[in-house]
Amino acid sequence: MSNAQQQDRIFADTEGNAWYRRNAAAMAAAGKGDALLNMASLLPEDRRAGFRSICDIGCSSGDRLARFASNFPTLETLCGFDASAEAVAAGMQQFPHLDLRQGLAGDPPFEGPFDIITIGFVLHWVDRRLLARTIAAIDGLLADGGVLILSDFLPDRPCARRYHHRDDVSLFTFKQDYALAFTGLGLYREIARTTFDHSSMASGVGPSDDQERAFCTMLVKSTHYPEVLG
Repeated sequence: MSNAQQQDRIFADTEGNAWYRRNAAAMAAAGKGDALLNMASLLPEDRRAGFRSICDIGCSSGDRLARFASNFPTLETLCGFDASAEAVAAGMQQFPHLDLRQGLAGDPPFEGPFDIITIGFVLHWVDRRLLARTIAAIDGLLADGGVLILSDFLPDRPCARRYHHRDDVSLFTFKQDYALAFTGLGLYREIARTTFDHSSMASGVGPSDDQERAFCTMLVKSTHYPEVLG
């Protein structure tokens, strides 16, 4: 196993399952808010009506994806993948109408293209040497004109933090504004953004700890550049 793949493989082989066991009950709790769903609700009805397919990257057991199915009745293809095989197995039993698979963001088990891609708190796990490849893989899943809804941590500046649940291996979380990786391509336009405190999931104006501040953004993809004459 190369150093570049080590962090990602550890999450696929062991730590993804451990994370799911620690958090499954909280994720399934009734009334739990979800930044990605809240952001999607801002889309006007006529825009929603054109969506037929969605892929949730880091879908866990599919709870969010199932709620998308309820809120977006035009969706016909509902796919998701997660590093945790246990989460995927649980979701396949609970939500047999969803297409759930194990996989990593940099090596998706689907080809797409999808009308909507959602990815919440996944990119900060990705090994830095695999980040560019992962961004390209996510872009490859989204249809031209599609919507990317992305949520992650938003510190004062890009930073690495040791993963406190494992002291037997060298694992880190990497926090930064990941929307810039997409808008910097010139192919994505940010149309909405909100910030919130990750520990409480409370949004609004007010101070937030540097390491707990988070954001959710909605980006539209377009490969059609305006032509300049002359």
